[in-house]
Amino acid sequence: MSNHVNFEISGTSQIFAIIGDPIAHSASPAFWNAAFRFCDLDAAYVPFRVCRADLAEAINGLKALGICGCNVTAPHKQAVAEFCDLLHSPADSLKTVNCIKICEDGHIEGWNTDATGCLRLIEKTGRPKAGLVMGSGGAAAAAIWALQKSGARVFQIARSCSDAIDSNQADGIKRLAWNEKNFAYAIQESDIIINATPLGWHKDDFVAELKEFLSKSKFYVDFNYAPASRLLETARNNGCTVMDGRELLLEQGVEAFSLLTGLPAPEEVMRRCIFGR
Repeated sequence: MSNHVNFEISGTSQIFAIIGDPIAHSASPAFWNAAFRFCDLDAAYVPFRVCRADLAEAINGLKALGICGCNVTAPHKQAVAEFCDLLHSPADSLKTVNCIKICEDGHIEGWNTDATGCLRLIEKTGRPKAGLVMGSGGAAAAAIWALQKSGARVFQIARSCSDAIDSNQADGIKRLAWNEKNFAYAIQESDIIINATPLGWHKDDFVAELKEFLSKSKFYVDFNYAPASRLLETARNNGCTVMDGRELLLEQGVEAFSLLTGLPAPEEVMRRCIFGR
C-alpha cells in the first residue's frame, strides 16, 4: 500500500458517493479519498446534494451511473431504506440506512453503520446502566438500538414526544417531552447522554437544560462534529467526558469502507484526516 499522490480519475475508476441535504459540511469525501490513495485504489468519492423531493430520481441516477456504493446522511436515512432490496441487521429492524451498496444487477443492499459504530463508542465508555437519547430521527434510532444492545435502560427526549404517551414503554424506551423537568430527571438517571439532533451545527444552537443539569460524572456523546458547537462546549465546561461526532464519523466510516470495498480500512489514515493529527 502507498500514498498515491498522482492519482487521476479515468474511465476505469470506481465511483463512490455520499448524498444528503445539506452536504457541503461533510468530512467524508476527504477521509474516503485519503483512504483510497493509501490503498492505491482506482476509486474516487464525491458528495451530492439531494433534496427530499428528488431522492427517488437520485437513487435511480446512482444506479444508472454505475456508482458502486454510497453513504447517506440527513435527511434521507429513513427514506433510503425503502429503496433497498436487502437490509442487513440492524438496518432491517431500524428501517434506517446510512450505507448502501449498488450491486451489478441493480439490487441495493443497505446497512446502518451509525448504529454499530455507536455501539462500539458506548462500549468504550464501559457498560452504562442507562442512557438518554435526544432526538427522534434516524440518528436517534441508531443511538437507541446501540444503548439497548449494550443492556442499558433508555430515555428519549424529543420535541415529537409527549407525556401523554410516556406510559407506553412496550419497547423498553421511556419517551419524554422536551422540557426542563424531564431533562433533569433523565440526565440524573443516565450515565451517558447522546445528542442525535441537528442541534449543534449552527453556532447559535444552545440547550439550556444541558448547561443546568450535566455533571462531571456523565459521558456526553454528540453525533455532530461542528467545531463551534455550544453544546459540546457546555458539556466540556460542565466536566463531562466528551466524544464528539468525529469519533462516530470514524467508527461508521471504517466499517462502511470495508463493506463497500471488501478491504480492511486504513483506520489511522482516516483518523489523521478527520482529526487533523
